[in-house]
Amino acid sequence: MGESRTGPSLAWRLAAAVALTIGFYTLAILIAAGLLAAAILPWVLRGSNNLWVTLTCFILGVTILVAIFPRRRRFEPHGVRLTDGNQPRLLTMIAEEAQTTGARAPDEVYATLEVNASVMEDRGRRIMMVGVPLLHITSERGMRGIIAHEFGHYAGGDTRLGPWVWRTYDGVARTIDYLTDDDGDDGWTQRAVRQPFIWYGNAFMRITAAIKRRQEFAADQLAARSAGRDAYTEALRRIHAYGLSFDAYWENEVAAVLRAGRRPPVVDGFAEYLRSRPIDEAASEFLDEQMKEKTDRYDSHPSLSERLDALQACEPGEPDDSAPALQLLRDPAELERELLAALVHPDAAELPGLSWSDVGDEVYLARARAMRAEYVDVLGEAKVADLAGLAQDIGPIAGALRRREPELPDEAAPNFAATLLAEALLAALADDGWTVAAGLAEPVHACRGEEKIAPYDVVAELHDSGPAASAWRERAIELGIADLPLASAAAAKAEAA
Repeated sequence: MGESRTGPSLAWRLAAAVALTIGFYTLAILIAAGLLAAAILPWVLRGSNNLWVTLTCFILGVTILVAIFPRRRRFEPHGVRLTDGNQPRLLTMIAEEAQTTGARAPDEVYATLEVNASVMEDRGRRIMMVGVPLLHITSERGMRGIIAHEFGHYAGGDTRLGPWVWRTYDGVARTIDYLTDDDGDDGWTQRAVRQPFIWYGNAFMRITAAIKRRQEFAADQLAARSAGRDAYTEALRRIHAYGLSFDAYWENEVAAVLRAGRRPPVVDGFAEYLRSRPIDEAASEFLDEQMKEKTDRYDSHPSLSERLDALQACEPGEPDDSAPALQLLRDPAELERELLAALVHPDAAELPGLSWSDVGDEVYLARARAMRAEYVDVLGEAKVADLAGLAQDIGPIAGALRRREPELPDEAAPNFAATLLAEALLAALADDGWTVAAGLAEPVHACRGEEKIAPYDVVAELHDSGPAASAWRERAIELGIADLPLASAAAAKAEAA
C-alpha cells in the first residue's frame, strides 16, 4: 500500500515535530556531556589524564554545544511587495480564495521572478510569495487553485510547523558540518562522534519528508475543491512542464542582454519564449519524464503522477474558460522594472530599453566584434574555410589564449578557443552583409536570403565530427565566404595601432 494521502492532524504533526526536536537536542547534549566528562573528570578524580584525550574530547564537546545553539531565521523581503493600490485584481483574487478556503489572508504579498508560489509565517505575520512567471503559464482558474493550495498550508498549520522542522534540520546539518574538516582529513574520533548525527539526520529527513508529502496531498484536495479538479490538475501539469523554462529563459536570453547594459522586455519576451516550438516540444518531453518519476523517501513533495491520481476522486468542476492569469496584473511592465531593481540591481530598471528584435545586432554582434578585435593576434590570417581545421585541432588556439591570459585554467582554454572561433565567424559573416538574428529559444545565427548559419553549432559540429570538415569547406565555397578573414583587416589594423 502507498502512503496515506490525507493530512495527519495538526496535533499529531506538532507532536512529531516537537519530539524530533527534543530527540535531537537530547542526543546532542548527551554526546557533548559525555565528551566533556571524558575530558574533565579524570583530572578531578585522579588528578591526571591523557592530554590528547582531554583536548580532543573538550574541543569536540564544545563544538557540538556551539553548533546546536538555535539560530533564528529572519525573513528578508525577496521581491516587490504588492498592495491593493498597485495590484488590486491579484490581491482581490487572493482575498477571495482566503475566504473560500476559510484561511486568514496573508498580511504581506510579494511578487518574485520564480515559477512558484509559497507561504510562510514570521513572528505571527502571514507572508505569501507569487512568482510573476507563474502567471504566464496558468489560467486565472488554475491560479486560483494554486493560491488555494497555499492557503491549505495555512489551514493545516504547516507554516507553524515549518520553523520547528527548519531549526532542527539546521542544527543537525550545522553539527555535522562543524565536526567535518574542510580538507577532508578527519580523524577517527571526529568520524565516530559525527556518525550518530548523520544517522539521526537521515531519519529526521525521512520522517519529516513523509509528513510534508501528506501535507501536499491535503493542500491539493483543498485546491481541487476551490478551482475544480480539471482546472487545478492542468495548472499542475503546466507548472511541471514549464517550471524550468523561466530559468533557462533568464540565463540564455535575458542575462546576456543585461550584461551588455541593456534592458529587454522580460515579461513580453517570456510569453514569446513559451510560444516557441523548441520550448513547447521540450516542455512536453519533460512532462512525460515527470509523469514517470517515482517518489523517493526523502522527497518533500509526492511525484506528479501520485498527486494527479490522488485528485481523481474530486469533482471535475466546470470547464476552464477563464482568461490567462497574467491579466490579473496591472501594468506588468512597471512591475517588471520594480522586480529588476529589487532582485537584480537597483540600476537595472534604468538601463536603456532594447527590443528583442534588435538583440542580435546590438548585443551578440557587438560582443563578437569586440572579442575578435581583442584576440585578433590569436586568429592571425585564418579564413572562414580554415575553420574546420582550427576547430578540430583546437590545441594551438587554446595554447595561444593561455599565453595571452595566464589566469585562464587549462581545462577552460579549449571552450574559450571554440567561443572565439564562433564569435569570429559571426563577425566575419556580418562584415560580408549577412544579417545577425537572435530569436528567442533559437541559437544566434547569421542569415542571407534563405541561407542560415549558426556559428556556435558550426564550431561544435566541426570539433566533434571529422566528415563535417570537407562538407563545411564545400559549403563555404558555395556561399562565397571561404576567403573571408576571421580577423578583419580593420581589427588587425586597430590591434597593430
